[in-house]
Parts: sequence; structure tokens; C-alpha cells
Amino acid sequence: MRNIIRLIQKYKNFIFFLLLEFFAIFLLFNWRNSFHNSNYLSSSNAISSSLYGFKHNVTSYFNLKKVNDALMIENSFLKDQLMNNDVVFGKRFVKINDSLFYKTYKFQEAKIINSQFKFSENNLLINKGALNGVEPKMGFMGTKGIYGITENVSNHYSCVKPLINANFGLKVIHQKTNSWGDFKWVPAENNYRTAFIENIPIYTKVSKNDYFITTGSDGLFPSGVKVGKVMKYQEDKELQTLKITIELEEDYSNANVGFVVKNLFSNEIKELNE
Repeated sequence: MRNIIRLIQKYKNFIFFLLLEFFAIFLLFNWRNSFHNSNYLSSSNAISSSLYGFKHNVTSYFNLKKVNDALMIENSFLKDQLMNNDVVFGKRFVKINDSLFYKTYKFQEAKIINSQFKFSENNLLINKGALNGVEPKMGFMGTKGIYGITENVSNHYSCVKPLINANFGLKVIHQKTNSWGDFKWVPAENNYRTAFIENIPIYTKVSKNDYFITTGSDGLFPSGVKVGKVMKYQEDKELQTLKITIELEEDYSNANVGFVVKNLFSNEIKELNE
């Protein structure tokens, strides 16, 4: 106590100065002094708003993973509904959970952890495997179109053979005319954004920006999923067919997320094909 008293006596002038300063500041920014008080409140609000905004941005950044995971789950749920005709849209009607339709496909969200797109036999690596119900020969599609087919599967990961692989093949349909064709990717002539559609009859009316879609006949993908749109085409009069160059719907240089497609009737389809 004695030391405190001595300290106060030693710095009494400085302490008195501080008290006067605090009193002056109080009078300056008192509510009765409207001009200075409003400036003080505005400045303090601006500073506090900036701090709260910075805090929100930091928090949002670290919560992005949770948000993305939640969106992936929601997207898989929506695909379950739309691709299985749980919701059917007509010109003058909307049917929900119609008993005339059977659920055929189940979608499992997955993240693409590696994407090759500069080789002749490219592949994708996803973070879902056998423990998640993934099997070889399952379709893998993105948010806009299709990516490829699962090939090698381990417990936690799967390798996907993409469309941009020389050994990939798929039957497709011209959306406007329902003409069937064959998808083909040629490494020497195509890149990671283009491919060919062959064996389309020469009389088929094809226009630029027309879409080619999945047939659904192989059971790998639902029918009507976009594969790519027409960039250009040329006639082969000898074979009486069109050779069409398309732009792929999915960009393999920016592949992040996708959905493994499980056909609930795949065994039945295999038995019929055999």
C-alpha cells in the first residue's frame, strides 16, 4: 500500500493530466455535442463493420468445405428425383412420385482428385470406392454432362475411363432427330474439349449447336444426358454418313465434382445382353 502511495505521489502530475484528457474526450464526444458524437459513432461503426466483415469472410472461407459437401449431397438427391422421373413436367401438368415410374438410378456424389487430359489414354481418379458401393462399369457424370465409366476400383478410390480416352466408346442420339450415332475420341485429331460422332445418316438434318445425348440403352447413364454440342460436320458421300465434330459438355481441365451412377437393374440388363 505504501508503495502505491509513493507511486501516485511520484507521478501525480502525469496522472492528473490523464484524468483531464479523459474528461476532455468525454465532453468532446458526449451526446450533447451532436457533431463530434455523430462523427465518433460513424467512425466506430465503420471500424466495427470492417472487423465483422473480415471475421465473416475468414469464417466463410473455412466453412467452404462443409458448404460444398452439403451442396453435393443436395445435388445427388435432386438428380435422384429428376433422372428417375420422381418429378415429371408436362406442358400443363406436374406429377410428383408418380406410381407409373420406377426408380432406376441412384447417384453417389464424388470428388475428382486427379484429372488427366493430355494423353491418348486419359483417366480420372475419384475419392469413392468399393466401400461406398462403387463397382467397375458404372457411369460417372458431372453437373452438366457425362465424364466416363468406372474401370478399376479399390476400397476408397476408383479410376474412371473418360470420354477423352482412345478406348472409350458410347452410343449417342442426335437430340432433334433421334438419329443414333457412335461417339469416338481420336487423340491425333481431338483435344480434351472435342470429339467425333460417326455413323449418322447423311440425310440427317444437323445444325451447329445441336446436342448429342445419351441413349440410356446400355444402362450406364439415364437417357437424355448431354454429351456435347455440334461444332461442325462434313459429309462422307462414299459411306453416306456424316462425320460430326462436337464440343464436350464437361471440361476435363477443370473437373472437380461428379456423381457415380448406379443402375438398380444392371444385373437384369447384363443377363439379357448375355
